[in-house]
This record gives sequence, C-alpha cells and structure tokens, in this order.
Amino acid sequence: MSSYTKRQFELSVDGSVLIAATNGRQFKCTFEILHDFGGSTSYADIAIYNLKAGTANKANLKGKSISFKAGYEDSIDNIFTGTIKNVLYERQGPSTITRLICRGGKLTEDQTQINETLGRDTTIVQLIRACVTAIGYPIVMDDSQFDDIDPYVYGYQLSGDPKTYLEKLSKAHGFNYVLENDRMIVLRKGYTRQGDTHIVSQFTGMEGIPEITEIGVDVTTRLNPKIRIGGKFRVESKLATFNFSNLYFVDVPESAGQGDHKIFKLAYSGDSKGDAWSTKITGYRELTPSS
Repeated sequence: MSSYTKRQFELSVDGSVLIAATNGRQFKCTFEILHDFGGSTSYADIAIYNLKAGTANKANLKGKSISFKAGYEDSIDNIFTGTIKNVLYERQGPSTITRLICRGGKLTEDQTQINETLGRDTTIVQLIRACVTAIGYPIVMDDSQFDDIDPYVYGYQLSGDPKTYLEKLSKAHGFNYVLENDRMIVLRKGYTRQGDTHIVSQFTGMEGIPEITEIGVDVTTRLNPKIRIGGKFRVESKLATFNFSNLYFVDVPESAGQGDHKIFKLAYSGDSKGDAWSTKITGYRELTPSS
C-alpha cells in the first residue's frame, strides 16, 4: 500500500473547497462510503478531526451539497457527491470530531412529482428517461440494452412520485439503478458499463484474499477511485475463502470466482492517518454479454 504521505483527500461544500487536496499532514479524516445497486442512492459518513469551530458550524454545513475526493498523489478522483443530511459533533480523547452524515443526490428530490402522458408505442427507455428527468438528474444509460422489450402500445400515464414509477419499472423489466456522484446509473441486468475490465490481484493492490459466494465474489483492494459501480472486474488469486449456504449439500463449481464479474456494490473505507484506505468490491457473475 502507498505510504500515508501519498494519500490524498479533498472535501468541497456547496462548490467551494473546504479542505484542499492534502497528503495527510493536516487534518485527520475517516470515511465510509457506499454505492449499492441494491438501493437507489449512495451514502457517506465522513469524519474530520479538529476543524475550527467556525468552519464546523452546523449552520454552515447541514443541507449543503458535498463532494469528496480520495486517492493518491497520482490518482485522486471524486468518490461521493451528495447532500449533508446531519452534522454530529463528537470527542475522542483530545480531538473534536465533525461527522458529516450524507446521502447521494439532493434532499429536494423527495418532493418531486411527475405528471406526464406518453403516447402510443412508448418505449421503456422513454419511461426511464422521463422518470429520471423528473427526479432531477442526468442519466447514464445505454438505450440499446432495452431493444428487445416491446413498447407500450396504448401509451403510459405517469402521475405521482417518479421514484415509485422507476422502482416499479425496474422490477418489471429487470434493470438496476443507483445515484452515483449526481448521475443516475441505469443498467439492464446482465450488462455492465462500457470500459476496461479491472484486474484485482496481489500485483494491483489486492488486500487479503477474495471470498467466493454462491452468486459472485467479494474482494478488497487498495482504494481505487477509478473503479465504478456497474463496471467489470476480474479476480486473479490462487487462494480464496468460500461462503456458501451449505457446503455439505452443494457442489462448488471449478469456475467459482473466475471470469468477469459485474460490480454490484462498492464500499470505500479510509483513515488518512491509519491503516484503512481501501475499496471493497462485491461482484455478481452475470452471463448476458456486457455492453
């Protein structure tokens, strides 16, 4: 792992840099950030040690937009964008801690409504885009992934909470969505985002050994801000642990844990002056050709 002096993080609030990219000699920062296709948004718990009282003032922080970058001197990028929902003040020994409890997106999205009638032969792509536009975010989606879905011959009426409609459509047509850095990522099940396959091995920063499950693999690597949810990765390791529901009654295939996996969950953990500075990847093996 890179030494502490090469780690960097940067925190911005309402578009202004609160803590500039630092190499760890200044503020101590710890964080837990989660992007998960199992939920519609992302979450962050960011703690800054010994901020000045004026800077840490709750009135100056709560409800504001936040952007958090992390990585290394030669590779730092945004890993969370959202809104500060709560500001907590804690003490640990001589240190005062400002905890920023954040969720992806804007708090105003909870009040958004849609009232739109789409005409004959409306496609699922048009419906998804209408819902996401009403929620208020740009969308990252490959329309061609939905080419095999028949249109709604008699049109479709959208009236009410667009997030409710989006969830209903996702279950009916087999796609996942998650808010990542103020963009709605939409992927059909079995497809991945375009881009290179990330190789996770002892030579690329893998920490510990992978855990093989019945549906995929969990693996931890040193923090890599370039790895994105919905992308592809492949684990290269001669050793692994196995977490199956009942190994006495199921056959573990020789191919378990091998090949490309879709990144279904990303969990970032960091301590700018401690050991943690990692990305935990949860991947599922999906057989449909990726986009």
